[in-house]
Amino acid sequence: MNTILVNTVLGKVDNIEEILPKEFAVVEGWQKEGVIAHLFLKEAGTGAVLIFNETDEQKARELIAQLPLHTYFEQTEYIVLDKKF
Repeated sequence: MNTILVNTVLGKVDNIEEILPKEFAVVEGWQKEGVIAHLFLKEAGTGAVLIFNETDEQKARELIAQLPLHTYFEQTEYIVLDKKF
């Protein structure tokens, strides 16, 4: 299994204040389960970078689809990383 980096670009969301708490709750659940290693928010609210622990790209895609904001992502890039050290 590899580490998966997911780079998202967020489009316009009119009700972002309502959706963000739900978004963070999902990611916090993943963190408690050990599924995700890191969440980095981009400046100016333009998206996020998520780093998933030992998983595969298909599972990462399934997880991203669970996010309340996923339908607002203008771009989602999945990068498979093979950690050497």
